[in-house]
Amino acid sequence: MFSRKLNPGLELRPLLPDDAAALFAVVDAHRASLREWLPWVDATQTVADSAAYIEGTVRDDKETRAFTCGIWSMGRLAGVIGHNRIDWANRVGFPAYWIAPDCAGQGIMTQCCRAVIEHAFAELKLRQLVVAVATGNLRAQKIPLRLGFKQVSTLKKAEWLHDHHVDHYIYSLAAPNTDRRYSAFSASVLGFRLRQASTDRQATPPVGA
Repeated sequence: MFSRKLNPGLELRPLLPDDAAALFAVVDAHRASLREWLPWVDATQTVADSAAYIEGTVRDDKETRAFTCGIWSMGRLAGVIGHNRIDWANRVGFPAYWIAPDCAGQGIMTQCCRAVIEHAFAELKLRQLVVAVATGNLRAQKIPLRLGFKQVSTLKKAEWLHDHHVDHYIYSLAAPNTDRRYSAFSASVLGFRLRQASTDRQATPPVGA
């Protein structure tokens, strides 16, 4: 399991069953804002729904298919970060994250993303990270660019969001000193793998900064 203490007031650690009430509370408190870009918010109606989600993340972590951490700021659960899927055959990770609106704009998510990136390359030995952000989500687009990702394509009708499709910008970051043969995939391959990531488990598109 991945965990990091980033500073005295900021910590990443795996979500556990006992965190279900805290997770539901932050989603419920910010439901209107979060649902703008997160399609699963409407389906999260009870603590039991959050508990089922955490159960899935624990299972995925044990099977090394993905991992999910809570973002704990000053002792409070403020959001979620991790990989929606890890493609071990090609050593590609698909980071995703969201943060409560009242914690956005403080640099928290940038610090957390940087820790996940360092872990992916240094410890998981992944060759590439791929992030998808809705084309209308201007705030979330700043994070991958700030962290050195390059926009490589646009995926049309990438996600069904409540009652309409949204397009995604696709951002890619290669590991330092990666062989150029592994440093990029075609837009069609990236789109296919991103859709796999969303299908394999509850997708968590980037939200917040």
